[in-house]
Amino acid sequence: MAAKRIHIVSFQVPYPADSGGVIDVYYKAKALKDAGYNVVLHTYAYNGRGNRSELLAIADEVYTYERKTGPISILSFTPYIVNSRKSDKLLQNLTKDDAPILFEGAHTTALLSSPLLKGRKKFVRTHNVESEYYRELARASTSLFKKMFFLMESWKLKHYEPKLKYADVLFAITDKEKKKFKDICPGTKVELLPCFHNGLSSEIRADEIGKGGYILYNGNLCVDENIKAALFLINEVATTTEDTKWIIAGNAPAKCLYEAVERAGNVEIIANPTNVEMTQLITGAAVNILTTFQATGIKLKLLGTLYKGGYCIVNDKMIESTGLDALCTIANSAEEMRNAIIQLSNKKINTAEIGERRKVLLEKYDNNRNIAILTSYL
Repeated sequence: MAAKRIHIVSFQVPYPADSGGVIDVYYKAKALKDAGYNVVLHTYAYNGRGNRSELLAIADEVYTYERKTGPISILSFTPYIVNSRKSDKLLQNLTKDDAPILFEGAHTTALLSSPLLKGRKKFVRTHNVESEYYRELARASTSLFKKMFFLMESWKLKHYEPKLKYADVLFAITDKEKKKFKDICPGTKVELLPCFHNGLSSEIRADEIGKGGYILYNGNLCVDENIKAALFLINEVATTTEDTKWIIAGNAPAKCLYEAVERAGNVEIIANPTNVEMTQLITGAAVNILTTFQATGIKLKLLGTLYKGGYCIVNDKMIESTGLDALCTIANSAEEMRNAIIQLSNKKINTAEIGERRKVLLEKYDNNRNIAILTSYL
């Protein structure tokens, strides 16, 4: 019997699976392949992420397209993140058969309403309410040009998002966003599909956790949202814990972070760690701290930290609509974070706590169970 076939259209090359939505895309594709599906991956190469042979571990066929970046794609009523990914070549490849199509993010949905795809099973994985996400990016940015671009993109996305109604099912990443998309696209089926991850790829023992004795913040350090969070932690929290070593780790750290670290004195930046190195950093931290000023989607780094590390301090926006409140220490102000660090730094997580944490995580974030939700519609 021939394997069932599915097309996945990813907003960017999902390897390495090192941040945000690409983690969800990569491990969802892997789960589909492991479930016996013939996966056809369509993806866009940009920002140094080109076609990789490693993608054949999660897909049977891989097609790569170029984004149409620049002013022509910006000067359109269609959002830039959508318009820059519109591709005639993609449409040609999608129409070679009648297999279901999973569009990853609103970014990839330029062809969702194409007459040539009428009658096909079409699904959209919504990684965020993108109009809200871009509005928050505008708030976080200190660049006037970027702020104006993000606000315009947010406005375009707000008018574009109702067009997601052409999908058979929208797969929302949190309960909160499931409710929002039901309002945005009334009459369209909206299903909760928690994010996919690699949390269970290895077991972490209690005696491995916290050996480094440092406080860790991790994230993509060229994204305005994470830059803002890291600067807050360096300037407002780390400087009040002078006897404690801090590490800020992530991809492409912004120049302003190096400047803040130099002033602080007790903070080190580790730039561009591999997945293995990041896991080691998370496991070695006495305390992981994750804060955000933007409550959209789910922060994949939170799941990675809870699976791989010890105690974790978060603010309300980091855990909103995740159901993971009980697994974290919540602190919203700099003073609350400092007090939580003092309380947890010399405390060792034990085997029973790790076991209970994994039990809670698996109730919602189990790849095997969640792939069954997706395949029930294929």
